[in-house]
Amino acid sequence: MVRKRLSVFHFLLAGTICGETIPTEYAAARDTTLPAKATKAANSSGVVKKPVVSRPRSVKASGPGEAIHVTGRTASPQGVTGRQPGGGLMRLETRAGTIQSVTRDFIAKQPPSANPVQVLSLTPSAFVTLTEPYGIAGGNLTLRGLPGDHVGWIYNGAPVNDVGDGGFYANQTSDGDNLKSVSLTPGSVDIDTPSISAAAGAAYADLIDPSHKRGGFVDFSYGSYDMHREFVRLETGDIGKTGVRAFASFSNTAADNWRGPGKFTRKHVDFKLIKDFTPESRWTINASYNTNQLQLDMYPTKDQFAQYGKKLDYSSHFNKSNPTDYYKYGLDAFQNLIASAPLSLKLADGLRFDDTPYLWWGSGTIGGVSTIEDGQTFSGNQPVDVNVANGTTVYSPLYFSYHRTGNNAKVTWTKGINTLTFGWWYEWSRTNQATPVSYINQNDGGPANIYGDYGPNIYRLANGKKWYLNNHNTFTQVNMLYLGDKLKLLNDKLELQAGVRLAMVSRKVNSYVPNIVQNRGQNVFEPLPQFSASYTFNSHHQLYLRGSTSFKMPNNNTMFELYNVNGSMSTAPSDNVKPEYSINEEIGYRYHDDIFVGDISFFNYNFTNRQMAVLSYFGSAPMATTMNVGNQTSRGVDVQLATRPIFGHFRPYVSFEYLDATVDSDIHYLNDYLRTKGKRPAQTPHEMGALGVDWDNGHIFLDLNLKYVGSQYATLLNDEKLHPYISDSLTVGYRFSNVWYLHSPQIQLNFQNLAGSLYRNGVYSMTPFAHPTTGVYGTQYTSASAPTYTLAPPLSVSFSMSTGF
Repeated sequence: MVRKRLSVFHFLLAGTICGETIPTEYAAARDTTLPAKATKAANSSGVVKKPVVSRPRSVKASGPGEAIHVTGRTASPQGVTGRQPGGGLMRLETRAGTIQSVTRDFIAKQPPSANPVQVLSLTPSAFVTLTEPYGIAGGNLTLRGLPGDHVGWIYNGAPVNDVGDGGFYANQTSDGDNLKSVSLTPGSVDIDTPSISAAAGAAYADLIDPSHKRGGFVDFSYGSYDMHREFVRLETGDIGKTGVRAFASFSNTAADNWRGPGKFTRKHVDFKLIKDFTPESRWTINASYNTNQLQLDMYPTKDQFAQYGKKLDYSSHFNKSNPTDYYKYGLDAFQNLIASAPLSLKLADGLRFDDTPYLWWGSGTIGGVSTIEDGQTFSGNQPVDVNVANGTTVYSPLYFSYHRTGNNAKVTWTKGINTLTFGWWYEWSRTNQATPVSYINQNDGGPANIYGDYGPNIYRLANGKKWYLNNHNTFTQVNMLYLGDKLKLLNDKLELQAGVRLAMVSRKVNSYVPNIVQNRGQNVFEPLPQFSASYTFNSHHQLYLRGSTSFKMPNNNTMFELYNVNGSMSTAPSDNVKPEYSINEEIGYRYHDDIFVGDISFFNYNFTNRQMAVLSYFGSAPMATTMNVGNQTSRGVDVQLATRPIFGHFRPYVSFEYLDATVDSDIHYLNDYLRTKGKRPAQTPHEMGALGVDWDNGHIFLDLNLKYVGSQYATLLNDEKLHPYISDSLTVGYRFSNVWYLHSPQIQLNFQNLAGSLYRNGVYSMTPFAHPTTGVYGTQYTSASAPTYTLAPPLSVSFSMSTGF
């Protein structure tokens, strides 16, 4: 069956073959012209869920690339060129290894609030689910069967995963109007990628460059569920002869929760400045500030969904007798700043220096509530004296505060056919995780402060200190040295690369409430070799192979325990959890000509020390604990095929992935093992396929997208399944000619879930088993736990008006 599927796609690719080097192509800048043809000019209780412009690059600055000579009409103020393959769902790549990229031609036609995860949904390797229609709350990503916290995210050169657990929160990065491109490298990372959370691969997102022309751009959107969004970007253009240009933008977005009470709100600022020293040297400053307040939802089991549909959710009314399900306690409030300042300098012929300092700051909470009982007030595992009456409802959110700074520097030396790269990435971070206790209005139920950790309305101990149920600081220090060599042979047709990253991570946790152990530490050393080769027959054909290794640090919550208000432990620490280690091999073929662009890649992953949170005994009590659960194998094939405009203005795109993944170990559970060896990992569709059809004549445009997601299991024992489904979206719009000071004013309609179907679109929390089972050594487990699911947002329509000026 697999051979049959592959042969069809192989035939489609082979049928396009004609007979010259594969250039790297970028989404055109807003003030460049439309490419007509590229030419070579010079030389990317269960299981708990928790490039420089003068040097184009395929994913990020990493050496010489291809220059694009362009002719024809200019790009629209939204960045649409009308020439990118597949409507912006593919671009030409030269990297030895799989790259799946989306560019402005596609991004600009999505809802303007779209985030970096959302725009990847049609790529073959990415399985993306949204819990609300506009991307305000981010989105969930699974990559070739691995959860999103195993993907290293790099934003404008800076790592932006949660340094503690690897999570990525897409709504905290750029506005959709400013998003230049997003690229996935599933299974591998470039040698200079600064990440300790990239066992499944990496993703790279970048802001658009400031225009050389003074002006700006505005975009106003209105939509279903009382959605409104206001966006403005101001451009300085070239400032005299200084070589400096910049933009700054602001957006305000809000929408009602489609499932129940509450709202989603987001305010965001993006800033970018470029200083060009010479055509081959520049300095860039990027900054993104974000503040959001998101409404959390309850996620149903299979039976609850059948009974209640979307109606199982928090209550819109405060009930004194049952206060815990009030919607105001289900809030996610966060604010953060991401800044980076990449510097790229040509020091001499063949010698370059690249340096990216960055910082990341953020703080916020995930809401929670507790009810006080007399004599049951604890801080950590010790009772404390707090002046609070029996039966009082208190606000007890999870509070997070991050301070993170680092620098990634490298020197690249090219001599003849050889290019040598040496670099050093250093990072220091502090993460505070706490559970403060603060006031709730006992009449209407509103928390006095949604952040919970500052202000006057905080409960205090008898000694005047703040009352914390939990309070921990995690300090993480990363040193990564990397050395790589690239060799070009046979008139540059054969390219060989080899290198190694040496990752040294030191982590310690200090606890400021009474715990079993107040201070814990962990030191990790991981050598990460990689090798790749590519052979370019001519400007149409390229073969490549790649072998690489990567890893993911254990979550920092393995190093401390968490307690409830009554002193009971909610999660337990783990001893000696090892980093998850991945070995990836892939072989692929690329083809392109003036019409077709295609890529097919076969891949194989082997994972050791898979990390998972499962029930285990801590002392005599069953407790959710993160541990290493053995090995996993994932293998399959990815296919992408796209065209430039055909039949006038059509640019279709198709993608497909077949994924065969197995758990290679029985997983420890309580005092026995579950029979998981040979089972399929949860949240891993067997096959996915996508179709994108773009039609754009410069004025009228239409963009239709369909994604098929195959069945997936929701438990480790594969005893509950989520059935296949197809998601869809449609964009229609019209660009007017320039009028007065307005540049190509545009109207756009975005439709999502055209049929309005209500269905489960993903697994929110997988569990070990949904039905009673027997362990490897005969233990009878009769207490099953049903997995929970996310729900696909219903039909939603948004209308946008935008223009350059």
